[in-house]
Amino acid sequence: MQRTLVRVGWWMALFGLFGGGASIFVPWMRQLVETGSGRRTEPSVESITVLNMPYGLWYVLFLCSLFALVGTAAMGVGRGRKLAGVAGPILSLLTAFVVVGLIITYDGKAPTGGRITDTAITAGSWLGLASLPLLGFACGFIAIGRAAAYDAGHA
Repeated sequence: MQRTLVRVGWWMALFGLFGGGASIFVPWMRQLVETGSGRRTEPSVESITVLNMPYGLWYVLFLCSLFALVGTAAMGVGRGRKLAGVAGPILSLLTAFVVVGLIITYDGKAPTGGRITDTAITAGSWLGLASLPLLGFACGFIAIGRAAAYDAGHA
């Protein structure tokens, strides 16, 4: 049973790490910007990554903390592993709130001389949101599976 938990946890961690890492570089928002006025109006589409969004750095910091918790669950012993197993799902939920807040509250930043007429959510935000439960549950599964294996070996 513990081997199955660890295997499932590793697969979840792998997909979560790839998805979370990609979410940093893939655009989160797309905005339609119009420059000029009257007949000289020129629309352009701009893509915005998470690091260009207000409070986007918080998402990256929480995501890196989740990466560290997955490593602690995988390689830690004793209390460190137990802490990673409990803190991983909690931190992933907190980070999901940050992602939703970033998406909902983004109004856009107009470049000089332009105005934003429309904003849209793109793949980066969905990758970020989808990777969080994978990383959180991976911490728990790996920590539980390794704890059972450790306890069986030391009994």
